[in-house]
This record gives sequence, structure tokens and C-alpha cells, in this order.
Amino acid sequence: MAYLEQLGITGVELEYRLTDRFFAGMRAPLQKSRLEVTSLHNYFPFPTRFETLKPGGDLFPLSSEEKETRRRAVNWTARTIELANDLEAGAVVLHCGRVAMEADLKKLHRFFDEQSINTPEAQTFLGRKLQELQALKPVYLDYLLFSLDRLMPVAEKQGVILGLENRAHYHELPGSEDFERLLAEFDGGPVGYWHDTGHAYMAEQLTVVPPGYLLETYAGNLVGIHCHDAVGRNDHLPPGIGEIDFAAIKPHLKPDTPLVVELKPGTPDADIRKGIEFMKNFLLDV
Repeated sequence: MAYLEQLGITGVELEYRLTDRFFAGMRAPLQKSRLEVTSLHNYFPFPTRFETLKPGGDLFPLSSEEKETRRRAVNWTARTIELANDLEAGAVVLHCGRVAMEADLKKLHRFFDEQSINTPEAQTFLGRKLQELQALKPVYLDYLLFSLDRLMPVAEKQGVILGLENRAHYHELPGSEDFERLLAEFDGGPVGYWHDTGHAYMAEQLTVVPPGYLLETYAGNLVGIHCHDAVGRNDHLPPGIGEIDFAAIKPHLKPDTPLVVELKPGTPDADIRKGIEFMKNFLLDV
């Protein structure tokens, strides 16, 4: 906690890599610190009873075809929402699952790495995959709506906003056009768009999403941002050291928009400090 305060950080997002056992030990020092808990990233804390599974935002996909998996997803997400209220965090960030298909990301990434993503061969491949995605997606969106419908009353009761995060891969939910349907379905409810800078940049580089489309389209529903930089497909870098144009984000911000710097584990201290300093300067005229 002292290290974060020395960096001039005023708030933190708590996320799924922290286990419930670890959180039990850090909770009292956190509450005694000056740090505000701005948001929780589902599923938080990671339940150690599932220690054979990999921690992650898709521990139990909210869009799963399996009824029992969706039941677990709703129940454990509700637990995160209730904890957010207890910690006075304003938002819970959600991953919303994926469409079960052979995404063949290795081939798509190879096109990009070989600087041939805009060739007819690559675009034909991507177009075929996106057609397959559209054919399979409706049932998964229905399952996701089913799960979110059960979470809305919990979020409303707890006074917590659900931030639906844009994802890095084309077969993950919500897709760029799916936010419109989801936000309209729960219009007036405790839900909004959570923007991830690196995920958006990667989708843009792979030509899945037009540059700037996500923020320009959903800025009116923006409830928070994960800020990290990227070089090609390498993201979760400190802001200011990569290729992302953060200046283009500024027009879409409100003074109270939570900005969470989300970095790779093991990022060197010097780079963390550079990223934090960049964000302080970035915020000067917001």
C-alpha cells in the first residue's frame, strides 16, 4: 500500500489474480490506507476452492451454453458485486464470455506478424471467420442476456455499475456491435461500457474494428477505462511507451471517469513510474 501511495496513486482496482486468502490479509491495511477502491474486476477475489482452475475474468463464462456454469457465473458475479458495495467501489468490470468456435487466432496473428494483415488472403480469411461468428453468436448473446438480466437487480440494490469490457479477440463477447444491443436491453439500468485501450488497439490492428470506433460509438455509456499501451500485439505496457494515441481518448472523458492503469505482472518499477507520470500529465487538462 505504501509503495502505491508513494507513486501518487489515489485508487486501485482489485482483480481476479488476488485469492480470497490473500485478500483476507490485505483488507485491513487497504482500508487503513488512503487508497480508494475504484472498481473490482470479476471474479474477485479468486475463490481458492477452485485452485485447480486458472484465475480469470472468464472463470465461469456468463454466456456459457451450460446451465450449471451460468448459474455459477451469476452467483459468483453477485458475490463480487456485493463486495464492491462493501468496499465502496463504484463499478465491477465484467468479461462476458466467448462464442465457441475454431477462432484460429494463430493464423490471424501470423498474418499480422508477417505484415500481411491487409492482403486479400488475410482479409478473405478474416471475412470467412467473421461470417462464421455471426452465424453462431445469437445463442451465446441470448445466454449472456439471461445472465445479465439476473445480475441487474443485484447491481441496482448494491449501487454498483456493471462495466462491460471490450475484448481483444474477435470471437469474445461483446463484439463491437453487440454493446448497442446490450446497452439498449438494459437502458436505464446499472450497466455501461468499460473501454480497454490495449484490447481496442489490438482489434484495430487486426482490422476487426475500425480505428476509434468503440470510444466514438459508446462514449455516452462510458463508465471506466483500463489504460495500457501496446506495440503491435504486445499490450499491457505502461502508458506512453507504445503506439497508442492517448490524446484521441481525451475528448471522451468526464472528470470522474475512472482510469485504471493495467500492467503486465513483472513490469519494472522504473517503467511503472514512467507510466504513472505519463497519466498524471495526461490528466492535467481533462
